[in-house]
Formats: sequence, structure tokens, C-alpha cells
Amino acid sequence: MSHDRRFTPLNDDEVLYVPSGRILMSNPTFKVGEFLDSLAQTVSDREADWSEDHEGWFADGVDCQVMRLTGAGWQQGHVRLRVEFVPSKEPESLPERSSSRDRVRLRAKTVTSETDDFTEL
Repeated sequence: MSHDRRFTPLNDDEVLYVPSGRILMSNPTFKVGEFLDSLAQTVSDREADWSEDHEGWFADGVDCQVMRLTGAGWQQGHVRLRVEFVPSKEPESLPERSSSRDRVRLRAKTVTSETDDFTEL
């Protein structure tokens, strides 16, 4: 996979379909939030000292320091877990369709034009 494409975070209510290679989820279709809840539950079941403080990994983040590859040294901040997505190919844009209201206006204009032509004769 190319590194020049950008992953974007998915919202908790967005739905994934993962036909194979699933972890934590028995059904191939699930919401992102369900997956994160399942991950949090699995981690809390394995951690004897799990507390509300650990919930930050899945919400607003937990305090941390990070040394980035940019060479800026240690930075204070927060870290959290998210599910991200990048499309395999760019989505094709759908052709613009005129609305039914536009079609009614066009017909009305055509009828008016035909009527005007008729009265001029």
C-alpha cells in the first residue's frame, strides 16, 4: 500500500464490512463504535488493574509524551485509539442529475414558449 494516501478516522456510527481477517467481531458487518467497545472490553478483561482512567484510550485520550520523527524532541500531549480508513481507489463522482423541480420548470418554460409562439401566429 502506498504511503502517499491519507487514512482518515471513521466515526463511531460508520459501518465496516470485513469478510475475512476479523478480530474481536464474529459478524462481518459492524459499527466502528462496536469494534472499539469490544476492544476496550477485551483489554479491560485482561488487565487486573483496569480503571476508569484507562477509558481515555478510547475517548478523549490519555496523557503522554511522544518523540516525533520531525526532530522536535519530546512533546507533551494525549493519545487515543481510533479506526482509520483509506480507499483502495478514489471514488468516482456521480453525474449531476437535475431535480424533478428543475424538470417541471423546464417543461413549464417549454409550454409557455410554445403557447407564446402560437399566439403570435
